[in-house]
Amino acid sequence: MSEDTAAQVSGPDELPTGVVRAEPWDGIGNEFTGVRYRKVHTRNGARLQLYVPKTEKTILLDPMVLEVLAEQTPEFFTHLIATRLGSEDA
Repeated sequence: MSEDTAAQVSGPDELPTGVVRAEPWDGIGNEFTGVRYRKVHTRNGARLQLYVPKTEKTILLDPMVLEVLAEQTPEFFTHLIATRLGSEDA
């Protein structure tokens, strides 16, 4: 991933490298996980920042990445989740 797409930060309130402004956090979750998200602004346009408190991981997604994600089938995500959880059927 490019530096513009992936970012390492030490916490959800610190701005990733290249971000000049961020909107307030919102979030979604269920009994298994939770994700915080917000729109951030860089010199190269808006991005969606995702932050997973459980793992303290964050990522910036640009419109092209979001378009590609939106075109995927539910089976694609099922495979990703199974692989992440170590399923032998993945």
